[in-house]
Amino acid sequence: MSIALLCVDLVNDYVSKDGKLAEGLAAFAEQHESLERIRRIQEHFREQGGLVIHARTRFNEDYMEINSHNPYYNNVRDLGALKIKEWGSEFPEIVAPRKGEVQITKHRNSPFYRTRLELVLRTQQVEELYIVGCGTAAAISLTAREAADRDFAVTVVADACIDKSEKRHQAGVDWLSEVANVKEFKDVALHLVS
Repeated sequence: MSIALLCVDLVNDYVSKDGKLAEGLAAFAEQHESLERIRRIQEHFREQGGLVIHARTRFNEDYMEINSHNPYYNNVRDLGALKIKEWGSEFPEIVAPRKGEVQITKHRNSPFYRTRLELVLRTQQVEELYIVGCGTAAAISLTAREAADRDFAVTVVADACIDKSEKRHQAGVDWLSEVANVKEFKDVALHLVS
C-alpha cells in the first residue's frame, strides 16, 4: 500500500496577497500560517516516502475551457486569472513541487475531473490519500467526496486547508467529516511516523 498527499490549488492567484482571486483566502492563509504548515506536511510525506501531488486550476490564454454558464469561472476569465505561464497560476515557493513530483492541471474544482490523477494514484498503488489546500468548502470538499467514491481512504488535514472566512472553512470541515477522516497536522505527523 502506498500513501499520497494531494495539495490542491496552492497557486498565487488564490493564496498570495497580490493574487487576482485572493480576497479572503490570502488573509486566512497568513493568519493561520497555512502555507508553512502545508510545507511541513509536504516535507513529512517526503521523509516517509509518500507521494506528493500538486493539483492546480489554470487555463489557456483564450479560456476555451470555460463555459459561459459557469458564473465562478466567468469571473476568473473576467479578471484574467489562473492563466498558464503567468505568475497567478504558479506555486508560491514555500509549497512548490520538488523536481519529479506529479503536477496535475485541472479546469474545474475537482482534480479528478478529466485529468490523469486517478490513473497516477492507481499505478502508484495509492490506497490512502491525504488532502490539503484551497478552499475547504469547495475544491477540498469535492475532492474528498470524489476520492471516497473511488474507494480511497481519505484524510483531510483541516488546519492545512484554506478558505475565504472562518465560517466557510468550518462549514467545509463539518461537511467533510461525513466522507473523510478529518485530522489536525499534529495527528497526521504521529500517524505517518508510527
